[in-house]
Amino acid sequence: MLKKIAMVCLVVALCACTSNRKNTDRTPVVEPIGSQKLSTNFSRQGVRLEWDCSWGTGFSDATCVKGDVKAIEVTAYAPSFGNSEANREAAFAVAHDMALVKLNRFIQDEISSSRVTITLTKNVEKANDKLKSKIGAAETVRLNDDDPYPDSNVANRENVNEVVRTVTESIRSQSSGILKGVRSMDEKIVDRQTVSVTVRWDKDSAQAVRELQKRIR
Repeated sequence: MLKKIAMVCLVVALCACTSNRKNTDRTPVVEPIGSQKLSTNFSRQGVRLEWDCSWGTGFSDATCVKGDVKAIEVTAYAPSFGNSEANREAAFAVAHDMALVKLNRFIQDEISSSRVTITLTKNVEKANDKLKSKIGAAETVRLNDDDPYPDSNVANRENVNEVVRTVTESIRSQSSGILKGVRSMDEKIVDRQTVSVTVRWDKDSAQAVRELQKRIR
């Protein structure tokens, strides 16, 4: 009796271990690329302007009358494509350059657009006519009720019409300029493999550039 109870306990234990092993050894579900979504908790920043308030109006934001621009901040982002030190530094360099480009495009940006439409039409017509001709007296013709004159008075027409239209639109953006007094203010990792760089220009940095150009040549 004890042997039977021991065998039953052993079988139950093995079954439990097997079921647990199956649950823990399950292959993780891989989501297809087409169903993957971007992170929804990632917020982006762009261009931010700071203004001087006119004299006598800067007591609060509600009463401030905007005067001259005193500062501008631009934030840009870049993926790192990895987590090594080389990936990190390359991503920060790309984000810094993108921030400068965004600032320069905010100041001036030349946009040109062109559209080319090409239409190719091909029309092919084929005709194949079989007409009843006079039969000589010495010839013998076999006729039947369904088709008294086979292979005669038949006209076949084939019309093939092909139209191919291609529309090509090109948009070109060009921006160039010299940025003086723009410095990097903030560099940080904002996502798993995304970095951001914020550059800033203000009146103080512009004045500093003018002073340094006078002293350093």
